[in-house]
Amino acid sequence: MPECAIPCATVEPSVDDDNDLIRGTLAGRQQDFEILVERYQKMLYAFVFRSLRDSNAAEEVVQATFVRAYSELARFRGEATFKTWLHQIALNQCRALYRSRRVRRAVALDDVPESALPRSEDDLERRGTHAALERLIDRLPPRQRSVLSLRIFSDLPFKDIARIEGITENSAKVNYHHAVTRLKQWLAHETS
Repeated sequence: MPECAIPCATVEPSVDDDNDLIRGTLAGRQQDFEILVERYQKMLYAFVFRSLRDSNAAEEVVQATFVRAYSELARFRGEATFKTWLHQIALNQCRALYRSRRVRRAVALDDVPESALPRSEDDLERRGTHAALERLIDRLPPRQRSVLSLRIFSDLPFKDIARIEGITENSAKVNYHHAVTRLKQWLAHETS
């Protein structure tokens, strides 16, 4: 396959392709489920990490999500896409972890890997802006933070976000709008 001179667009797998892999998994083809895991693992990790801010916990939640999805696969009715269904399971796993923790722990500086530390002034400035935005996102109420993350970072439509959150599509849009409005206000205040 020739390389693109410009970045090639990635083609999102079709719902039919996912459904074929689900049917194959249910028929006993383990490699079909492995394809689904490879397809959605990074996306789920990014979503979970944004919620938990802990890489080890995020890895555990993603693993638990796929274990749960595999064990419940026969119950997947196809009312939502497989991607949406996985996000719902991951969100429920995050909520269960929140309930079990109740208190967030600070990370000791010694536990921060060197790769996470800035290497130059430009990197420091870029990370500073990124870190400021991350701190602001963390200040959002949980539902707004979740809706924002699902919309922007997981690229899900409001209909799917509503299903994941257990709210109406209109409520998902309102939560997203409030989150974006708050972030804009907070950013304007920080930069002034």
